[in-house]
Amino acid sequence: MTLSIKRAALAALAAVALAAGVSAPASANDGAAVGAGIAAGILGGAMLGAAAANADRGPVYEEAPECWVERRPIYDEDGEFVGRRRVRVCR
Repeated sequence: MTLSIKRAALAALAAVALAAGVSAPASANDGAAVGAGIAAGILGGAMLGAAAANADRGPVYEEAPECWVERRPIYDEDGEFVGRRRVRVCR
């Protein structure tokens, strides 16, 4: 399993945000620490949501174009019929 640089950066940032939130417990009197914890939680949730939204969904199978060979007339510069050639035509 290979990780893209974007996923690795998001995982590292989420780990830092989680560590910052866990390492500094907030008291009931400290409003700034509570706000920082809420902001870190919202930011971490947004990063995890973005990583989940960009996850590989597997291969996408498309229908192959319908093709066939037709014989089409060839005309010279005077507009006279010269012959026919085979041409591949696809939808």
